[in-house]
Amino acid sequence: MGIKECCSAFLAGLPDPALPLLHSLIMGTSVAALLLLFFYKKYTNLPLKIILIHMFKKVFYLLPNHDHSESEVCKNPDCVRCSKYEVLKDQIITKWNNLKLNEPDSISNRLEDAIRKLQGISSSESAGEHSKKEKRSPYVEFQRPTIFHMNLAANPYWNDFEVFKLETELLKLNFTIIMNEFKLVFDALKNGDSCGWKLNDINMGHWCIFPFIDQGILNESNCQRCPNVAGILGALPSIMKDCVFGNACFSILYPDSYIKPHHGPSNVRLRCHLGLLIPDGCWLEVAGTQYKWKEQEIVIFDDSFEHSAAFMNQSSSLQASPRAVLLIDFWHPDVTSDEKKDLLELLAP
Repeated sequence: MGIKECCSAFLAGLPDPALPLLHSLIMGTSVAALLLLFFYKKYTNLPLKIILIHMFKKVFYLLPNHDHSESEVCKNPDCVRCSKYEVLKDQIITKWNNLKLNEPDSISNRLEDAIRKLQGISSSESAGEHSKKEKRSPYVEFQRPTIFHMNLAANPYWNDFEVFKLETELLKLNFTIIMNEFKLVFDALKNGDSCGWKLNDINMGHWCIFPFIDQGILNESNCQRCPNVAGILGALPSIMKDCVFGNACFSILYPDSYIKPHHGPSNVRLRCHLGLLIPDGCWLEVAGTQYKWKEQEIVIFDDSFEHSAAFMNQSSSLQASPRAVLLIDFWHPDVTSDEKKDLLELLAP
């Protein structure tokens, strides 16, 4: 007897589904669905309405066929965003010991305090001494950088302050050039060419980047594909490069995506978003205050505060447009040139 005959005989010998079995199957499936819904809500902390809408869309709509799903998924053990925190802390302390040995007179007090915090040692200055030297921001207690924290001015959003004037003017002046090169690489992505794109792992939805500077390392291939953007980035005086906390990239977030609240690794940087494609229904939230991106507009924020991003109110259909921004990390304006020199030594990628 061949395989075909054996399978036919086996199937013929199975009993017909009985009604009690069908009832059990429906009940078991329902219980399993409710349990999954309960744990998913507990894990994501999203409103039930948003979760149900998300599930409905996943059933009745298709995600774009050509997005970042075929690109490189960021699971690198050397990635600061993933699993390098403790290793990086050890490297900073080792380099710090060498710096103190070779250049003890050039080190600022607040940089030394930052290292003491990193080591879990209480600050060498009392709170009273700090208050005499500088007026501390009322927001500072809400900062929770995951790795490195200096005593710098603390504000969730920085658009109302006189900072990065040259940088913002240069970006706005060259918006059309930036947009044209973004469209080139994004159109290639939609047509299946995911070269140069990296997928950031999030629990809900799809978020990917096209990096020019990735944790301090220049991506020469991507810069060659967008030479004008690379040139504009190189002309920004405050851009953070050669530092493990520094990034510059095109960042796209697809519909039905949610980047849950988290804190950045350090407050020595401020993050800039230049709006490129901004559909309805997407927003950024920093320290509990929501901001809605706008095309050609810039928002500057401190990502060492708790922040999140969402894009919920558009169909996940093939024609759905993602939210797209040019993301750039700048040095915090309070970091002095001497401190920056020492930080570049401590935080080299």
